[in-house]
Amino acid sequence: MTQTQYIQAGRWLTLIGYFSLLFGLFAWQLVIDPPAKHLMSVILLLQIGPLMFPLIGLLKGKVYTHAWSMYIAIFYFIVGVWYAGSSEDFKIGIFVICSSLMFFLGTLLYTRFKGKQLSADASSSK
Repeated sequence: MTQTQYIQAGRWLTLIGYFSLLFGLFAWQLVIDPPAKHLMSVILLLQIGPLMFPLIGLLKGKVYTHAWSMYIAIFYFIVGVWYAGSSEDFKIGIFVICSSLMFFLGTLLYTRFKGKQLSADASSSK
């Protein structure tokens, strides 16, 4: 694969993993297994809130946003392992683990190869 193909694959993996986490957790908390009414807003804020921070940068393809979004992907991987440890939440745990791994792998590929491309472009323009 060429460098451009790695960048595109990383971008698609990032966006698929990110939006599957976003919509999957949202659907889980609101439709599939809703919590008590008085806890719903707190749970949504704590589980979906961190995903809102990198949204604009990820959509614009900013390398810096992809780089620090790796930490958010690791956080959701831990959340998925937590859920998978419970027998009644095992399915959502596996879903969150897979989505966060796609998100992490995508940000890793995109950051690595886009950063190389940007540094090569900067050195060639001198």
